[in-house]
Amino acid sequence: MAKKEARPSDARSEAWEWIKTLLLAVFTALIIRMFIFEVVVVKQSSMFPTLEENQKLGLLKTAYWFSEPDRGDIVVIKISKGKDYVKRVIGLPGETIEIRDSRVYIDGELLEEDYLRGDLVYPDFGPVRISEGAIFVLGDNRPNSVDSRSIGEIKTENVKGRVVFRLRPFRGF
Repeated sequence: MAKKEARPSDARSEAWEWIKTLLLAVFTALIIRMFIFEVVVVKQSSMFPTLEENQKLGLLKTAYWFSEPDRGDIVVIKISKGKDYVKRVIGLPGETIEIRDSRVYIDGELLEEDYLRGDLVYPDFGPVRISEGAIFVLGDNRPNSVDSRSIGEIKTENVKGRVVFRLRPFRGF
């Protein structure tokens, strides 16, 4: 029995199928990157010891489509074009935040923060009341953090998403 030879049109057809598959994969990756998930790199030490410089994090952009940020969430906030910060949500809309003796108080109640190093010393602040549609964020390394104490409350529309895991070393929050 004679072997059937491949025709040029069969090769073109297979090449076209590969091209369509690759284009679909690239399109899907772009949609995921733009709207659902992004890898971000920590570029400052303001979240130490929770996060270290150059750690890669998984950012879920859809986290707040149907809910609001919650206290303790680690979020990426957009400060200006090309300037994003990784911070922890401390204050929620309607709450009054005050820092006394290197401790955070929310509506007069001490906030327990077991993620902080115990020896941090940072200036008093406030009291300040958080507006509706805004949050108050702080870095975990309070003496070395640009956060809501200096840039003010963050409108929730400027929250890019919630950090859901670390890529290196991999562990959740």
